[in-house]
Amino acid sequence: MLRWFFGLQGRLTLGFALVLALSIASVSAYSAYATQIETERFAAGIELARAERAEQLVKDTFEANHDWDEVQYAVQQVGNLFGWRVAFETDGGLIVADSHQVVRNAHGVLETFTERFATPSRFTKRPVIVNGELIGHMLVDEHPSRKERPLSMQEFYTSTLTRLRGPNNPGPPPTQVPSLARGTLAERALQYVDPPLTNLQSSFQQSLLVAGIAAGFAGLLIVMLLTRQALAPVRNLTTAASNLGAGDLSQRVQESGSDEIGRLANTFNTMASDLELAVVQRRQLTADVAHELRTPLTNIQGYLEAIKDGVVEPDEETIGTLHTQTIHLSNLIEDLRILAIADAGALGLNKSNGSPGSVIKDSVAHFNQRAKERSINLSVTSSGIETAIDFDETRIRQIISNLIENALTHTPNNGQIEVEISGDDDGIEILVSDSGIGISEADQPRVFDQFYRADQSRNRATGGAGLGLTIVKRLVDAHGGSISVSSESGKGTTFKILIPENST
Repeated sequence: MLRWFFGLQGRLTLGFALVLALSIASVSAYSAYATQIETERFAAGIELARAERAEQLVKDTFEANHDWDEVQYAVQQVGNLFGWRVAFETDGGLIVADSHQVVRNAHGVLETFTERFATPSRFTKRPVIVNGELIGHMLVDEHPSRKERPLSMQEFYTSTLTRLRGPNNPGPPPTQVPSLARGTLAERALQYVDPPLTNLQSSFQQSLLVAGIAAGFAGLLIVMLLTRQALAPVRNLTTAASNLGAGDLSQRVQESGSDEIGRLANTFNTMASDLELAVVQRRQLTADVAHELRTPLTNIQGYLEAIKDGVVEPDEETIGTLHTQTIHLSNLIEDLRILAIADAGALGLNKSNGSPGSVIKDSVAHFNQRAKERSINLSVTSSGIETAIDFDETRIRQIISNLIENALTHTPNNGQIEVEISGDDDGIEILVSDSGIGISEADQPRVFDQFYRADQSRNRATGGAGLGLTIVKRLVDAHGGSISVSSESGKGTTFKILIPENST
């Protein structure tokens, strides 16, 4: 579980879950705020409509009866229906109706607004106009204290009889409220309370919370399933990489799509193929080095043993053969040393600025005698060789020598080898062409590989150790140049070298 939590899927899942939680929380908070604002606005609208209806009820009652007792009855209805405390103040400043308290004091006297109410500021005043004349103000307290209770119809009739009989002779209270009042809306309103809109708001917010939690769990489950499916190729890559690290170079993964995971799988397969090829080449390189070193060493050892046993005389011819084999072995070791330095990026060049034309011609001239002995026409042509470049004279000689040596090896007698030198603003171009056996199209991509030879039998007559062209490629690269080959079997080969004017 801990491994999953800190793994890529766990981090992705937690990240998605955090985003999902923040989104749901933001939506919920905004919805709750908007609901609260809308509820308050709607509640204010309801209260305003109620106040207008209450005002209209008082107005209609007074206009129909011109009796403050009827107004008292009306405000009691309003108080019972809406849970307000409602009073009526005449234009003379006297309170003639109060939904929560008998309007006359113990002496039967009407009180003023300030005499009756200790905190007048809690009431809102609404003017009541009948037939264009202000008859007074309706006083409304929409949030009375819990201790205040609207008058019942029993109390209404008792106060009315007290007023009619006088304060000193109230008489017995009526034993029964007239039938008009019994079962009326006002009596039933004593047991009815409007459900507050806050209940609707609370219910909505609870539903929103439950829906948000459910959506969060559902979203988290979907995210886990999707990330698990999306990361399946990554897990396969991890397994394949582990097996590859353990030495199984045949590991490959399925390439799915062209997205980042698909490109990663393609890169992994390419890397695995390159590693497998590198291992094969390393093994081949080891075998090739052993073979190339064993041949001259075996010859030297054979001649020395024969001389020691007295079978061969240590004459000039024998010593010459031993010297030739020693030089061959020394050249092979030197080639390997140069390649090792070049592969390490430590091949230093002793450059000078000038035209390499004379150096190239002089390098070709060293092979004139060998070419004449085989009736091979070896020629050099040049144009624009005054172009100056930065080059290492020793390495240029080595490049030309290796290419001429390669051309002589693969060109039959009476053939032709031509070296063309040309210069322009881009640098010096060197073409080395021969009329030899050519190189097959399949072999051309690998002619610069170490120890690679088209003749896999490694017959000495068909070539050297297979390092000459590799060294040429490294030396040209060290000059910041490029080399390419074009050939056709049976029609000869051309190597093209370009060394730029300002090589690095």
